[in-house]
Amino acid sequence: MHPQHSRLITARFDDGLAGWVVLNRDPYRLVEHWGTVHHLQTHPEFRGRGVGSALMRELRKIARHELGLEQLHLAARGEEGLEDFYRRLGWREVGRWPGALRLTPDDTRDEVLMLLDPL
Repeated sequence: MHPQHSRLITARFDDGLAGWVVLNRDPYRLVEHWGTVHHLQTHPEFRGRGVGSALMRELRKIARHELGLEQLHLAARGEEGLEDFYRRLGWREVGRWPGALRLTPDDTRDEVLMLLDPL
């Protein structure tokens, strides 16, 4: 990971990994002012204890203060309650790709596009 373009942010408890998230920034001039959030994940034992929220707050600080970004984008799996989670952190839904995600042949979900602006 190049430090000017990507960050891996982790949360640890004792000797264990409680969660992680990746922030990427595109180096191209037209989009260098925003970053993309990927793979926010928390260990099942730590869910509901604020780990995901803490990771996203730290990511926001890093994006603004260390990378100088102005906005963040992410895509979330629909029908998981993730839209509400991100809304509580200041994100807003800006679009959907209907049926973009096929978990199984009988389970197709929207991909929810979200924006955090301003940081």
